Amino acid sequence: MLLLQRKKEPLKGKWTGVGGKTEFDEEPLESCIREVKEETGLTIEPQLTGIITSINMRKSSKWILFVYTTDKWKGQIRQGSEGILEWINEDKLHEKDLAFVGISFPYILNKERRGLITGKIVHDGDKILSCTLREDRRILLHVPSETG
Repeated sequence: MLLLQRKKEPLKGKWTGVGGKTEFDEEPLESCIREVKEETGLTIEPQLTGIITSINMRKSSKWILFVYTTDKWKGQIRQGSEGILEWINEDKLHEKDLAFVGISFPYILNKERRGLITGKIVHDGDKILSCTLREDRRILLHVPSETG
């Protein structure tokens, strides 16, 4: 998996997937292709594998994350201004200081997955407060909040 260690906020120092914000005139697929090209130099053929709601309680912000994966790319990786890029084996992900989205990686990367991963991750920027991930309607992971 190609991960990015962020150089700046938000999530400075954390490892996460490559990505960014969708421009006003883009739809999510276009945004994914553009962001990956800008941040890595790679041209990809992405597939939508997840839609996850991220709620940051510390900042009172909510984002909808469109999660794409690919095993088809062209070009050579070039390091950019967003952070350090590194190929990480799936079995070594636990060794990295992953951003909150890292909790979804095993489910997103699961080769046996047949459907779209959806869910909600509630966090404070650093710590996951609760999380529910589903494939279709089947719950894959449920981490209840400590308050109920």
